[in-house]
Amino acid sequence: MRDILLDRDGDIKLTEDGDILLVTSPVQEVLIKLRWYLAEWVFDPEKGIPWFESILIKNPDIEGIKKRLTREILEADDVLEVTSMDIRVWPDSRKALIKFLFQRRSQFITYDEEVVLHG
Repeated sequence: MRDILLDRDGDIKLTEDGDILLVTSPVQEVLIKLRWYLAEWVFDPEKGIPWFESILIKNPDIEGIKKRLTREILEADDVLEVTSMDIRVWPDSRKALIKFLFQRRSQFITYDEEVVLHG
């Protein structure tokens, strides 16, 4: 999927001339999917991950969360498999850290990524 290039913080990355760049990046697609809160997108409120409803809560179901996030990652273009995932949740501060490895289908490259969420 072609998209506007984002930096690691999710902001639009501009060239020195102030132009945007278009990229096809499974890493960016996965990071966008995992940072997308449920009902955040006005055009399809059923899209997104229920971070506040089922993850950033007391006693979250970590194995259930892993399954949900793995499904989301596998739906991204060119993702072959998720080889590992580690989830840490701090319900009191409503923070989560998700570290994961996934492998690309086309080039058999493995990516080591993480997402930090703050509620």
